[in-house]
Amino acid sequence: MRPHDPALKGKADFSFTSNSPGTWSLALEGSGAWMHLTMASSTEQVVVRAVSTNDIELVKQTLMSPGEGLFVRSFQAVFASDFPDNSGIGVAEVYELVEGKTKKGEVFYRLRTKYGVFRFGGPAHLLSSHENLDWSVRIYSSARPPKRYYAD
Repeated sequence: MRPHDPALKGKADFSFTSNSPGTWSLALEGSGAWMHLTMASSTEQVVVRAVSTNDIELVKQTLMSPGEGLFVRSFQAVFASDFPDNSGIGVAEVYELVEGKTKKGEVFYRLRTKYGVFRFGGPAHLLSSHENLDWSVRIYSSARPPKRYYAD
């Protein structure tokens, strides 16, 4: 897959590699965002399951029923980043996941993060005038951490 191929816009392919114990690198081609969930045991507080996908239905199922004795420890959006201090991969905690519909009945999902909003599903171009503003379902929400101010 090549990122400059217009037919593959919005798609991503990534691979994990390791060249020594405890050292991992991530290679990304494309520009599509995906979601990463980690579930922990409610009794032992250790991570027992992790899911990385761009399949919103799998994410919805996992958020609604993470499993017997499990809770969602972290929910993150992973995306191609061109920030000056972090070129390559960006990771942001998801504060809200909302399901919406267009006036034509197409379903789409929005993930709200510190770095903006990521949309999965629905039409390729979605204008706010095409949204059905009377219909939205909040699937997940978490409180944003307090802002921290540091002295110079």
